[in-house]
Amino acid sequence: MFNLDLHLHSTASDGTLSPCDLVNKCAQSGLKAIALTDHDTLDGIDEAIRQAEVIGSIELIPGIEVSSNWNGIEVHILGLFTRPEDNSLSEYCRRARKNRLLRSKKIVERLQLIGLEIEFEKVTELAGNAVIGRPHIAKALVDAGYVNYPKEAFDLYLGSSHSSYYPSSTISPSKAVDLLVQSNALPVLAHPMRSKVKSGRNPISNLPGLISELKPRGLAGIEVYYGDYTDSQIKRLSLIAKENDLIECGGSDFHNSGNPGEPQPGTIGPPIETLSELKNRLK
Repeated sequence: MFNLDLHLHSTASDGTLSPCDLVNKCAQSGLKAIALTDHDTLDGIDEAIRQAEVIGSIELIPGIEVSSNWNGIEVHILGLFTRPEDNSLSEYCRRARKNRLLRSKKIVERLQLIGLEIEFEKVTELAGNAVIGRPHIAKALVDAGYVNYPKEAFDLYLGSSHSSYYPSSTISPSKAVDLLVQSNALPVLAHPMRSKVKSGRNPISNLPGLISELKPRGLAGIEVYYGDYTDSQIKRLSLIAKENDLIECGGSDFHNSGNPGEPQPGTIGPPIETLSELKNRLK
């Protein structure tokens, strides 16, 4: 059991637990500190902070997961210790919400072209007031009976190797890091490799090149520990982190999506001492 989880999602983006319920679940699981890192939004942070203060035994780190595009590969940058009142970050979130709405519409149109009869209105209904994302489309595919689980929708239709895929962002990882640094947040490279990729290869094929581009701009950490990483992947990433003076971060990337075997908060993550490292780097 781990006491620190630096990658969690709520109903502010594509998770299914409210920020309040997510904090409650993490506290009940024995976590001491967590980061709420919803996709391209800060909307759930205030609620999560209030609930953490009510509980008293868990620390809430305000965060965000910024979507970016690097040489045609989708790259996510976590921002830890964000400030919801920061104007530049808030403006980015407003632009990202519009881009995500357009992206989702394009994906639905492409799904319709291959015979999957789901309506965009159904997807927006599932998203509600949240920042819309592919998991909402996956849920629509589940509800329509095309797949059994959201993960199956990604494997069959929504992954980057499929014809229905549409890029999520035009911002580069460098711009994302610049944005977070200017907002006094700590940028962390999220899930740079996964153990289950349909193409059978690391989605970031030139990880050293990406790190060398981002480190001088202020990249502070990298996710060494992540939901489905193998031991060999963790060892490799730990070595890369040490070589580049990056803090070894990580977490479950929990969405409460209902997928079989979904990593739960507290089942994967860095040691609690990582929190002190992050705070020292923040200074």
